[in-house]
Amino acid sequence: MKLLLKLILVVVGILLVVNPLTRNQAAHDRAFTVSPSAGTAPSTETLFKQKCSKCHGADGSGDTSMGRIFNAPDFTDGGWWAKHSNAGELVNAIKHGKKNMPAFGRKLTGAQIASLAAYVQHFKR
Repeated sequence: MKLLLKLILVVVGILLVVNPLTRNQAAHDRAFTVSPSAGTAPSTETLFKQKCSKCHGADGSGDTSMGRIFNAPDFTDGGWWAKHSNAGELVNAIKHGKKNMPAFGRKLTGAQIASLAAYVQHFKR
């Protein structure tokens, strides 16, 4: 019984932390969607920083507080790439989400998703 109570408290604590973060991210996403910058699309690197680096880290290692919470993959790990070398798998994960990763299929264009999938591959070592 005590274990169940502890588990419930941990889950509630995680939800209390994640919910404000996702609200802030949604507001942040809307701010970039309605950008006053004369229709100029952000570069892929900027897009990665805006949408991905909170969990995956600017260096792709996944060594961030959010990355550790959600078990983000280490894109600098050759072992990870040996198991996930299919570019279509990356596009699918970005578009539809995977495990704890949100889906970006309705937030990003197909071209942006494809460019992010290609960008992630530059972390390979």
